[in-house]
Parts: sequence; C-alpha cells; structure tokens
Amino acid sequence: MKKFALGLLALGGTAVAQPVFMDGEWAKAFCEVWNNTPTLVEELGKNDAWNEVPERKLFLYRRDCGKDKMVQLTIKNENGKAICVYGGPKKDEKTKHDFLMYADTKRWLEMGRKEYGPMKAMMFGRLKFKGPKMVAMKNMGPFEAFLDAIDAVESDTSRCP
Repeated sequence: MKKFALGLLALGGTAVAQPVFMDGEWAKAFCEVWNNTPTLVEELGKNDAWNEVPERKLFLYRRDCGKDKMVQLTIKNENGKAICVYGGPKKDEKTKHDFLMYADTKRWLEMGRKEYGPMKAMMFGRLKFKGPKMVAMKNMGPFEAFLDAIDAVESDTSRCP
C-alpha cells in the first residue's frame, strides 16, 4: 500500500513535522487512506449489515498512551460507498452502532505490517474491540483491510499524542 507522507516536508522553507501516530492529524490523513482503499469504500458501502445505519464511528487509541488520547473516524454511507467524512480527535460519544478499538502501539504496528489479521489479534488479546460483533463478523475482509492500512500514514510512533 502507498504510504501517505506527511513527514518533514519543506513548504516555503518551513518544516512540517510528521503527525504523531493516532493523533488528530494522523486521523485526518487516515481518512484519505480510507477513501483510497477500495475494499473499505466499495465492500462496506454495499454491505447491508454495515449500512443498517447511515453513519458509523470508529474510535481508536493506543492503550499505552491512554484512553484520553482517542481519535475518531466517521464513516457515512454515500450512494453505496462507505466514505470517511471525519478524522480527528474524538468529538462524539460512542453509540451501539459504533466501534471502539484499542491496542498497544507495538500491536497496531504489527497489524499494519500484516504480521497477523484481526481474528488472531482479538483471539490473543492484542486488539481490544467493542461494537456490533455481527456487523464486524460479516465484514472481515474490510476489517482486515482497515488493520493492514493502519500504518499507511507516515507518523511518529515514538511518543504519545
């Protein structure tokens, strides 16, 4: 997968630092990754279980950084496509239709490198998951594509958001 670089870029002589992994800027950039990942946009967009509500939110955080550093991705069904319309700091409360996922930084990065998929991650407690489990089970292909893309935004993993 193509890395979306926001690294140290020279813009008019000003250096722009990489976002911190799973901070608001990272989540904003990850929305672009989502919208450029056909498995997420197309397969989720056509899945009845996913589309039983017009919008879903994914709440993510790095367990070793703390729950108060949570980010949010808001995914809307737009004409049969699952489009990420918001990525940034958590701004809404989780509903029964939304998902919460958290893992240690090391584990997020392992999943992003495709060292293992969602089933192994959850079975061994490497990824904690809360949300409508039947919706997740009916969307394992997109769920795996989501985890595979988690490291697609170049970011600083050495510090917490």
